[in-house]
Amino acid sequence: MNATTTFNASELLRRFKTWEIVAIVAGLVVFWPIGVAFLVWKLWKLKDEGAWDFPAGLGGGLDRARFDLGVGGTGNAAFDAYKREQLARLEEERRKLEDEQRAFARFLDELKRTRDRETFDRFMAERRKTDGA
Repeated sequence: MNATTTFNASELLRRFKTWEIVAIVAGLVVFWPIGVAFLVWKLWKLKDEGAWDFPAGLGGGLDRARFDLGVGGTGNAAFDAYKREQLARLEEERRKLEDEQRAFARFLDELKRTRDRETFDRFMAERRKTDGA
């Protein structure tokens, strides 16, 4: 991998063997420093195997490192701008739908109050008839 390769957590996790995950979890449960130490050792070993790389010279190169966990950019400015615009448009549509949902809920509440009032009035009218008879 080179410095432009993105960090992919799921790909890194696939390189763990089942017994290693069990050992890390068991170490965390029994005595947390053991679990953390085993995890650091495993990550260091994977780094040495080239499973993931940081840019050389962590000082200036770290700002170019991309840790793409599903929310980062693609590296293409035009696509990233398009993606931001589309997400903003979808967010606006989501807000409009939420407003419509709130308005509909208010409408249903008013409808229920009206129906309750009519039912209560009908009950009272029938009661007056039976009390008066």
